[in-house]
Amino acid sequence: QNLGYHVSIKGSPVDTNKIEGSEYLQKYFSEYDMNGDSGHPSADLIRLHAYELEEYDAVVLVDYDTLVLGSADEVYDLITDKGNAENGGNSIDAVFSWEHVPSLINPNAKASVVNLSFLVIRPSKATFRNLISTYQSSPFAAGKGWGMIGRGSFPGWMTSQGFLTFYYDEVANGSKVEMNRCYFGNTGEKYPTKLTLFTNGGKLECASSAGASSNQCNDCNHAKLEDIYVADLSYCLAPWECGGDDALFTSDNALSSGLCRKFHKQWFGGRLQMEDVHPQIQKGSGILCVDGKYQPMLVAQHESQV
Repeated sequence: QNLGYHVSIKGSPVDTNKIEGSEYLQKYFSEYDMNGDSGHPSADLIRLHAYELEEYDAVVLVDYDTLVLGSADEVYDLITDKGNAENGGNSIDAVFSWEHVPSLINPNAKASVVNLSFLVIRPSKATFRNLISTYQSSPFAAGKGWGMIGRGSFPGWMTSQGFLTFYYDEVANGSKVEMNRCYFGNTGEKYPTKLTLFTNGGKLECASSAGASSNQCNDCNHAKLEDIYVADLSYCLAPWECGGDDALFTSDNALSSGLCRKFHKQWFGGRLQMEDVHPQIQKGSGILCVDGKYQPMLVAQHESQV
């Protein structure tokens, strides 16, 4: 708040006691409730409240490990009326790229899902209500997941990432635009020679002729930094973890990826720039990692003038 952000505290918009479409989800959430565990999984659905922000033409959902490297005006234009006019008047309500996350049913496969590190939406309270209703009434099966297509189990399959993947696959398929994941949401991850993907088109073998012609199978680790608008640092070790060179850049580590190194350099540069341009932040020494510990930003203590 001291830096000019408006903070809004919200609870989960989904009443899990009203889930009717899936006995599996009913049982899962009821058992969680009975155990009294902290960190209820439905809390992840808080991000759906972004659809209520109708005072804005477009809303961008990002994660804490999102790194914006360039202007994304062309993406925002797709959501605005200008973008709709260029699309023949058809409403575009969501713009995103695909992210490949580990499959929990096949250790040699990945699931292609909506990348929540950079999801641009057209806010609408009507859409928000439809999302809540759809979550509570849609089928969800063990081993398959949401809807008719399903991708099996993967991290986040019951909550926002899995649900929004299903929603823009089967409920609102015509209102989305898919961006090239090498330029929007690039993780810097190195890809194996052979990779199996569970996509909205079914199972895809990237080593096959079909995979070779699919954008889903592109090895985005070879993208040029200057062509990347948004990086997703979920694969690269977080810059603020401040690991030393010996720990970070080993051949079997995420940061053996050349892009991860470049992403880190960009992140540290932006972090230091904050101290130069924001009057509320205290100017530091220019060294962000000391003895393996990150030096956080500090709000400047301005002396009162008499």
